[in-house]
Parts: sequence; structure tokens; C-alpha cells
Amino acid sequence: MPRFTLSLALALCLVVGHPARAQELTRQAKIERILDITGSQSMLNQIFDRFAASFDAQMKAQFPNATPQQLAQTGDLRNKLIEMMKERVTWDKMRPSLVKIYSDTFSDEEIDGLLAFFQSPAGQSYVKKLPALTQQIVAYSQAQVGALMPEIQRLAREAAQKK
Repeated sequence: MPRFTLSLALALCLVVGHPARAQELTRQAKIERILDITGSQSMLNQIFDRFAASFDAQMKAQFPNATPQQLAQTGDLRNKLIEMMKERVTWDKMRPSLVKIYSDTFSDEEIDGLLAFFQSPAGQSYVKKLPALTQQIVAYSQAQVGALMPEIQRLAREAAQKK
């Protein structure tokens, strides 16, 4: 009889323990896994790189006749700004906020779905192709806005004349 009791106890542990294993990852751990899978930390680093390129482009557009010395000064300013951003906007500081934002935005079911998607081959393909996709979308959007610029400038002039 003790062998039967021991077997029953083991069987109960397995049955009771099974749902706990299915819930191994907490909500926070699932969100953190999504952030890891999607490369959120590396995207933060890319933001700094994009900022530098955007800053340089804006300076060249605003000051087309800048001297090499003036361009060097704006480069120094850009570098200081980026260093300041990198000191204050770190992954360690952002991660808890991102987890909270995901948690506040998505239901448990949605988080499970996102995790399943990003772990799938299609999800992995999406993550790998997202930077190129984003770049194409930004270029398209900029071209669309650029085409509107003469009209925007005309409207701005008209509004200024009415004052």
C-alpha cells in the first residue's frame, strides 16, 4: 500500500505541477522576452545613429554655405548631444518603462500571441527585415512630405501676411 500512496502522490504532483509549468514565464518575463527577440536594445542604439545623420543633414540644409570650421563645430555639438543622450537614455533605464508600457497596452492573450509570433519563423523574418522596411517607409514618407513643401510654404506665407 505505501508504494500505491507514493505513486499517487507523484501522480498528483505531476498533474498539479503541469499547469504551473505552462505558466513558467510571468507576464513581465514574457514582455522582456518580446523585447529581447525584437532587438529593442539594438534599436535604441540605431536611434542614436539616426539622430546623428539627421542632425548632420539638418545642419547642412540650414547652413549650406558653412565653412569646414563651422561644420566641425556643429559636429562637436552633435557628438556632445549624442553622448548626453546615451548617458541619460540607457537600456537599463528604459527597459522597466517599456515593460510597463507593453503591460499597460496589451492583454495577457495579446502578449502570448506576440511572443508566439516573434518566436515563429515569420516573426523572426519580420524582426530581421524591420530595419530595411522602416527605412523604406521613412524615405517614402519624407518624399511625400517633400512634395507638399511648396504648398506648405505657400500656406505659411499666406498665414503670415494675414497677421
